This record gives sequence, C-alpha cells and structure tokens, in this order.
Amino acid sequence: MRQSGDKTKNKLERCLSSIRKFVAASYHEVYKLCYLTGAFTIRKSRIAAKKMVRSLKPVGRFIIKAVDFLLLRHIRRIAGSIAKESRRFIQGFPIAGRLLRSSFVQGPASFFKTLFSIPFKAMRRHRQALCTLLNLAAPVAAAAVLVWTIQFWSGMTFALSVEYDGEKLGYITDESVYDLAASMANDRVINVDNSFEVKRVPKLTIAVVSKSEIMDESAVCNKILQTSSDSITEGSGLYIDGKFECAVQSREELDALLDSILKSYCTGQGNERAEFVQKVEIVDGLYPISTIISAEETYNRLTAQTVVDKYYTIVKGDSPLLIAAKTGMSLAELRALNPDFDKKIFPDVKVLIQKAQPYLRVQVVRTIEYKETINYKTVEVKDEKQYIGYSYVKTKGVEGEQLVKAEVAYIDGIEQSRKILETKVTKQPVDKVVVVGAKKISNHVVAAGDGISTGRFVWPLPSCRMISSPFGYRWGKLHAGIDISGNGVYGKPVVAADGGVVVETNTGWGGGYGKYIIIDHGGGYRTVYAHLSSVNVTTGQKVSQGQFIGRAGNSGQSYGAHLHFEIRINGRSVNPVPYLK
Repeated sequence: MRQSGDKTKNKLERCLSSIRKFVAASYHEVYKLCYLTGAFTIRKSRIAAKKMVRSLKPVGRFIIKAVDFLLLRHIRRIAGSIAKESRRFIQGFPIAGRLLRSSFVQGPASFFKTLFSIPFKAMRRHRQALCTLLNLAAPVAAAAVLVWTIQFWSGMTFALSVEYDGEKLGYITDESVYDLAASMANDRVINVDNSFEVKRVPKLTIAVVSKSEIMDESAVCNKILQTSSDSITEGSGLYIDGKFECAVQSREELDALLDSILKSYCTGQGNERAEFVQKVEIVDGLYPISTIISAEETYNRLTAQTVVDKYYTIVKGDSPLLIAAKTGMSLAELRALNPDFDKKIFPDVKVLIQKAQPYLRVQVVRTIEYKETINYKTVEVKDEKQYIGYSYVKTKGVEGEQLVKAEVAYIDGIEQSRKILETKVTKQPVDKVVVVGAKKISNHVVAAGDGISTGRFVWPLPSCRMISSPFGYRWGKLHAGIDISGNGVYGKPVVAADGGVVVETNTGWGGGYGKYIIIDHGGGYRTVYAHLSSVNVTTGQKVSQGQFIGRAGNSGQSYGAHLHFEIRINGRSVNPVPYLK
C-alpha cells in the first residue's frame, strides 16, 4: 500500500513539473514574439523616417532658396543700401559745412542761397535711397489706410433719412421709431384748435451714416416739434396721473406753485407733511405755445372744485341706519363727514353726504398725541352658596388711561386712516369683580335657606326679562306690581328676590292672585309672587336670595302665563323696577 501511494505522488509531481515547464515555455515564446514585433516596428519606423528626410531635403533646400530669392536677398540688398547711404549721408555733413564756410566768406546773400540749396542737393544726392524708402513706406501706408477704412465702415450702418415738412430731421433705424415719435409728439400737445398735426407719412430715404448719428424716438419727437418754430417753445409740462394738463414757461414757477398748494393744507406745525393724492410729474421739453399758460391760471385750474358739497335732508322716521341705506354710505362715512351725527337726527336737518373736492387733491399726514380710555374687564366669581341669579359687585371697575401717539392721514380735512405708532399706559385699569350665584335651582321643594336679607333684589324670573304690564293704574285700578311674561314662561322657575321668611302661601287656583307666595325680608320689606302654577315652599320656611320657590303659571284672575311680582314697603306697594337688578 505504501509503495502504491509513493507511485501516485511521484506521478503527480511529474505532472506538475510538466505543467510548469509548459507555462514557462509559453511565456518565453509570447515575450519573444512581442519583442520581435516591437523591434521590427521601431526599425522600420527609423528607416521610413530616414527616407522621408532624404526625400524632403530637396524640398527644404528649394524653400530656403525661394525665401532667399523672394525676401532675404532684398533684405540684404536693402540693408546694404541703407548702410551705404548712411555712410554717404554722414559724409555729406562735412561737405555741407565747407560749402557754407566758403559761401559765408563771399557774403550773406551767397550764404543764404547756399543754405537753402543744400537740402535740394542732398535730395539729388540721395534720390535713390528716398525712392527706396517711398517704396517701403507705400505698402505700410496702404495697410494703415485699409485698417482705418475698416474701422470707419464698421462704425457705419444703413439708416433711414427722415424729411418732415421739407426739413431734414435726422436718421432713424426703421419706420417704427418715427411712429413712436409722432405718438409722443401728439401726447405732448393739447390740440384744442386742431392747429397742430403730425404727418404720419414722412419722406424716407436710405443712407449710410455713423451709428452715433441715429436718433431715438425722443429725439425725433423734439425735432418734429422744432419744425413748428413759430408755435413751439421750451416749457415745463405738468402731468397728473400720466395725463398732460398744461405747461408753464418757468420750471421754478411751477415748483413754487405746487409747493404753495401743499402748504395751504398745513397748519405750520413740524409734526405734519403734505403730499398729493394723485401722481404729479413735471417733464421739461418742447411744447406748443397754445399749451403754455400762466402760473395763476395753472393754480386756478388745479384748485378748482370738481365735486361740490351735497346734502341729504332728514325726514320724519329716519334713523342713522336708514339714512345710510338711502344715501348708499356707511355709518362711519356719515360720522366722518358730520360731527355729532347721531345727536342730530331730526326732521329738516341737512346731512353732508359728499364733500367738495379740488381737482388736485392733497393728503396731510399728522403725528398727534392724545389720551385714550382703557376699559376695565369684568371678572365673575362664582359663589356655590348662592343660587343662580344672585349677583353682587364686590369691586367696582375703574377705567385706565393711556397716552397714544398716532399718524393720522387726512384728505380734504376728513380722516382716512390712523396708524398707531406708540402707546404708553399712564393709569392701569381696575377689574370689576362680580360675585354670582352658582347653586342650581332644584325642581323640587328645597331645604330651608339661610333667610338672610341682603337689602338688594334680584330678578325673580331668570328665564324671562320682558315686562308685559308695568306698575301703575290700569283700567281705573292700580296695578300694584309688574307682570313678567313671554313665550314659554309657563312652568319656569321663580326665585326669591332676596333672602327672608315665607309668611304666606296659597296653593289654590281660585282668588285674584291664584297660587302665590309672600316673603318677609325684614325692615318692612315684603315681596309677592302671584299667578304661580306651583308653590314649592311652605309658610314659615327660611329662603335665600335666588332660591327656587315656585313656578310661573296662569292661576287666579290671569289672561295668560306670567309672573305678577310686587314689592311692598310697610304694606304699601311700590314700583319694583328701580329696586331690581
């Protein structure tokens, strides 16, 4: 077994050795192939480059000879000529000096003649050099002229030459510019007598001009107006809400006029500013003489009333709301136009419903300070020992005070808006504290109350506040109390107006009062509750203020469900209303 395993191992090793040899041989062959391919490529490239250089050498020599023939030989010749002429030019100075010295000896005339002839002799001496310089300078000058020409024409463009009414106005890019200019010219003219007319079809010709010569619509408009030199003048036009009104010769006069209108609405105090309600704009330009008016005429036009005062006469039966409905105004607007409006609602009284307004309206904004009342709050404190309906003021409310700084806007003297800038409380308000009963009224006979009289009376029928029959004489007899009645009061709870002792009750339906209750509150005060549908207390029982004692009904001599309530002082009936809260 061991020998068999060794044989297998030897075979495996031989197999692996063969694989390694194969891989090494393959790698060697691949490397050799790549090497030969690269070496071959490099060698062939070098051979091809050498052949190309050899083939291009004649071409290079030809190009060098051509450049030398066309340019370099001339440069050499010119350089030689320049050097030669420079030497000759330098040599000419001593010659010119000798000529001047010899002519000076001969006399001044000969000297000046020689002096003026030397430049001409120099030109003849160096005429060949001058010709050469001219030949060289001519192409340079031509190039400069070409550059200047290109620059000149690049600043030029095609345009339309406008001729209006036999006079040339200028140049525009297209016809739309003229149309806009004509519209602008018409807008700047109040053509009352139809004396001014802008031709819509001018004479147009094509021209080539500089871009700086082309005009826009505003410039064309001014040119159109200038053609009517006998009816056009410089002025300051007044525009209100974009509409041209008039023109004044002097801008200073127009500014002063507008300032005077604003100042007329001010009181002179430093806490106010005035501004126009409409948009006011001044445009300087050319205007027809017919539109120029004086500053006084302008003032009268701007301050003239466009809306007059309008009144409504009050008739019998009018009320504030009815007047507002008839005039199509709100109560706030009526009160703003008419101080104490609500106090003057009488027949034949006139109410201002439309205030006069000038053509140019002014808004004045004033910063004012005033005192303002701060209302106190009412706080209710519930008392579980007292029945619902009980009320007692524990702390009286006191109004506070604050200093208000506001910005108020007025138009034609009428307040339009108010912006509060600052408030400062100078006196804090004191809350009103009211103690109210929170004890629910039972539907059944309740236990005896405390019987304590407070000296104040509360409303005996909490569910209804309507008095259907007041205290006083009725049908020749004294109605000793008040009748409290309304829809659905039958069976509603009746409460004691104040604490006390029940001294008398009647549970029968007959009699004038029907079912009733009488409570004694001490000090000679008694209350009567009559025409009840049920009596829920007994004689001798103590009751508290606001305690449930019975229900409203229609018993006795009654013509409908209600509560008859009386207050008697020492046996005499009095009007209960002043005693009730």
